[in-house]
Amino acid sequence: MAGFESVRAFTIHVFTATGAALALLALILGTGGHWAGMFLCLGLALVVDGLDGPLARTFEVQKLVPRWSGDTLDLVVDFTTYVFVPAYAIAASGLLPQPFAIPAGIVVVISGASADSGLANRSAVRRTSSAASSSASKASLPTKGKVSTSTY
Repeated sequence: MAGFESVRAFTIHVFTATGAALALLALILGTGGHWAGMFLCLGLALVVDGLDGPLARTFEVQKLVPRWSGDTLDLVVDFTTYVFVPAYAIAASGLLPQPFAIPAGIVVVISGASADSGLANRSAVRRTSSAASSSASKASLPTKGKVSTSTY
């Protein structure tokens, strides 16, 4: 049974990576001027991003596939879909006057990179505190003669 659980856990990493595939497709569509298609792909990537974390926690992906960093994969996909591809759209869409378009795209990429590193730090703190609270709750300390079975 552990084999099935590990495969399922790894499948969730693959699901997360589909966000990167959608970002690539969005960029290809954007380079062809298909802006609506590009934003459709980014919207689908947003749905994947909203589902992969809860699925990973539900199926204990970090525990079952510890050699793969879902956090790192998620940061790469997030940067690509929320920063890089939209920055390309700003720079190449023609919606801004030419002297401002490329500098605006560059500002988005740089500011997104610094915001992303802050998210990575908060994510690491959250994982550490979550692991500590999970360990404490798994200790099942008795309270008023009862054993707590809650893990939250």
